[in-house]
Amino acid sequence: MRRISKYCFSLLLCFLSVVPTYSQEEQDIEKPRVRGLRFGVDLSRFTLYYFEPERTAYEFSVDFETVRNLYPVVEFGLQDIQMEKPIYTYQSEGYYFRFGIDYNFQKKQSIDQYEMVFAGFRYSFSKLSHSADNILIIDDYWGDYYAPAVPENTSYAHWFEITSGIRAELFRNFFIGWSFRVRILLAQTKDHVMEPYYIPGFGRGNKRAGIGFNYSIYYRIPLIKTIPKVRQEN
Repeated sequence: MRRISKYCFSLLLCFLSVVPTYSQEEQDIEKPRVRGLRFGVDLSRFTLYYFEPERTAYEFSVDFETVRNLYPVVEFGLQDIQMEKPIYTYQSEGYYFRFGIDYNFQKKQSIDQYEMVFAGFRYSFSKLSHSADNILIIDDYWGDYYAPAVPENTSYAHWFEITSGIRAELFRNFFIGWSFRVRILLAQTKDHVMEPYYIPGFGRGNKRAGIGFNYSIYYRIPLIKTIPKVRQEN
């Protein structure tokens, strides 16, 4: 845990060290700054089938530029697991929310450009229910036998994330980008019978920390257009 904390601290220092020290140049006053809800779909979730066919997951996001370069973010995801092994069957389903802020360090650009090199944080919450049956106990002495099924149980998890990445505007209001995440588990409901195989939005149920990667497409609904005021020369 101490090693993870040192890594997160080093990651923050790395991002802070690249913050530009120059001031924002004056922009063309005839160009408006467009703001609106930007909706995203995580494409990396659709590739899970090739690596973990037993797990199905979807993730969506929405952000909004409240002030220049500052983006509050909400992310929502769903997960379903149907795992059939020779000695047991496992089922799980759940959802998760993430709430946080992204800050854009890409400052030296025109008022009508929206590329991002960002870092941010998330507070995350997850709920899942899981169960298991057809549990075969291998016993060379007494012989193999089936254990009672594990009934459905509900558990919760809370964690903190540090994230960084880039976003580029392919064409007007359409974006594509990726992000890298470091996750630290804060609290988890203890299940003394069976721990979760995979916590939705976090990772393996037996881990206290993890990493993640997202590759997403976005569409922004243009809602507000503002033209910056001309700075008065003294």
